[in-house]
Amino acid sequence: MYVKAGSVLPVGPKVQYAAEQPWDNLEIRIYEGANGVFTLYEDENDNYNYEKGFYSTISFTWNDSKKILTIGDRQGSFPGMFAERKFNIIRVAKNKATGITMSDKFDQVITYKGKKIEVRL
Repeated sequence: MYVKAGSVLPVGPKVQYAAEQPWDNLEIRIYEGANGVFTLYEDENDNYNYEKGFYSTISFTWNDSKKILTIGDRQGSFPGMFAERKFNIIRVAKNKATGITMSDKFDQVITYKGKKIEVRL
């Protein structure tokens, strides 16, 4: 699989449908070599309430020269949204977080409560 330098890639649990299990513990993979951005979109998974504005987004910005990942303030909300979640952050390297399965070794584990966090990696 080819992944562009600067990519910020979330990896979640293996599921066959959206509500099969909670997604409150995501792995965030950082592919160094360039700056990058990603927006995590979430909603209730099982209805059309997102059309009425019931969803949230969280922005991730990777600054490659400073080696800082900024996780922005959560925008929006919806019923059942996680008030707190864990992000397992990994800088991808040779033989580290290179497969399609979730890793068990992380560079940092962040508890996110909806407010901006800067993570130096």
